[in-house]
Amino acid sequence: MNQTTVSRRSIGVTFPTEQEANVVVWAPRANQVVISVNGDAHSLPLASDDTGYWTVTTDQLKPGDLYSFVIDGEKEYADPASLAQPQGVYGPSQAFDTRTFYWEESCWVNPPLDEYILYELDTYTFTPEGTFKAVVKKLGYLKTLGINAIVIRPVTPFPDSRNWSSDGVFLYAVQASYGGPAQLQQLINACHVKGIAVVMDLAYNHLGSQGDTFSDCRTYSSRKLSPRPGKPTYVSEAQREAGRRYLVENALMWFRDFHVDALRLHAAHTLSNPEQLLKEIRQKTNELSTTTNRHHYLLIENGVNLTSPVEQGDEQASPLADGLDQMRQGESYTTYCAEHELSRHLTKTYREDYLYDEPFSTVLQESFDRHSDTEPASGKSFVLFSQPYKSPSAAPPCSDQTISFEQLKLMAGSIMVSPYVPTLFMGEEWGVTNPFELDQPTQTESKRSDTPAHPALPWEMLDQVPNKTLFEYYQALTSLRRQQSALHHLNPKEVAVIQHKEQQTMLLHRWHAKNDIVCLMNFSADPQAITLPALDREWQKLLDSADPRWSGPAASPDSLSNADTLTLQPESIVVYKARQ
Repeated sequence: MNQTTVSRRSIGVTFPTEQEANVVVWAPRANQVVISVNGDAHSLPLASDDTGYWTVTTDQLKPGDLYSFVIDGEKEYADPASLAQPQGVYGPSQAFDTRTFYWEESCWVNPPLDEYILYELDTYTFTPEGTFKAVVKKLGYLKTLGINAIVIRPVTPFPDSRNWSSDGVFLYAVQASYGGPAQLQQLINACHVKGIAVVMDLAYNHLGSQGDTFSDCRTYSSRKLSPRPGKPTYVSEAQREAGRRYLVENALMWFRDFHVDALRLHAAHTLSNPEQLLKEIRQKTNELSTTTNRHHYLLIENGVNLTSPVEQGDEQASPLADGLDQMRQGESYTTYCAEHELSRHLTKTYREDYLYDEPFSTVLQESFDRHSDTEPASGKSFVLFSQPYKSPSAAPPCSDQTISFEQLKLMAGSIMVSPYVPTLFMGEEWGVTNPFELDQPTQTESKRSDTPAHPALPWEMLDQVPNKTLFEYYQALTSLRRQQSALHHLNPKEVAVIQHKEQQTMLLHRWHAKNDIVCLMNFSADPQAITLPALDREWQKLLDSADPRWSGPAASPDSLSNADTLTLQPESIVVYKARQ
């Protein structure tokens, strides 16, 4: 069996020509493997190559055909490398030719990661339709907001038709109700035409019921095949190698066949031998970039609660972190219980490359993306966001506390001026504080109708007050970040932070070349005085969350002199730029 090649996918069903299909499946314990096409009783036998893979080249399988594998004359199984499951995760697979799509984004250039302003969305709940086509219709809205990159949450098939229990079984396939792989290609093409990069969210840590091991295609036919509790599972080196190949080929497929700009990997440290896996993905991605002249980013998601105390020794640093672009998960809205804690940890986050203080692995020192060729060796590109992101390990929110409009503006500003790549969650720009926990119909409601209500973002809120004001405020923030080089150049050596714990205030100073920016933040519920540092500068105001323009209580001065003192309004942020 040939090893992974960057030019084409070598597992599953592929179409090297219009007349022929290559079929490759991993089934090391099988004595016989045949492929059934469209339920035909005359199944096509596959040949074993003595490495656990079974193959056949045939002209009897065409794009659009349904197929399944029959192992040892028993039950039929779906293809673990299927690209489409139109009848659900328990049905047959559908052949799909990724080469037939006509891409119109020949002028597209993936921007530097530093310049990303990310917008994370869930296809099912972003629009009432819950489809890729409906997302395409919202791209103009996202451009108006100032977004230049979107994160698409996992699109792999899920057992429940309402997207309430996805377990990431078919990592190559695209959910049929979203529009399948063809519409996903159309969405990504439309994003690039609009100047928007696409980040695909991948849950490699949910690799089937066997966890991070890889058995054979029977693993993917049922969730009942996991080993008994307490019973050890033997995992051969061949299985580990097959598992690595399955994931490496998957990453390459999204880059090569779907033109995805970046991948965000969930909890990769939970996989078996993650350093070797990620290093191979990086190496193969570099090979692909050499042949296609397209740059792709690899992002690691690392969940951290910004409002939970994380001091040296509290947590062990991920061995994957060194050299990676990490995704940080913040919970600043629903866990806004202790403003002084939030202020303290934002200070730590702004000041340092890592929230964790432990040494990082050197194995991947040069494996994953950095900001630029000139970035200091210690630099990492954290992705910071302010919306609550629910996960099993997340601390329970302070549900008894309401979130004021001023708090919303303060948190949005603190994220947008941070020395990390900012992320907005869908709907937060007009005040939706739990976008991924939208109301779902009850079982009783579902029984009353064949088409139960589809939980989706309340887009009607966008035309209401103060939601429209908040949206315009977010537009000002994204514009500010794009226009000021000190904000979108992510050099950790061009950042200074002054925190006043008693007053719960913070001064963030960022600079790049001749661009100097100071961001003054008050996290307390009372007005607080803050003094600018003596930098021999005159300062001109760029943004003020407390300005009446944004329904705030009072505006700060339009200009300040060196070492001036001003009074910050409660829960507010003011941004000044040094005059030339």
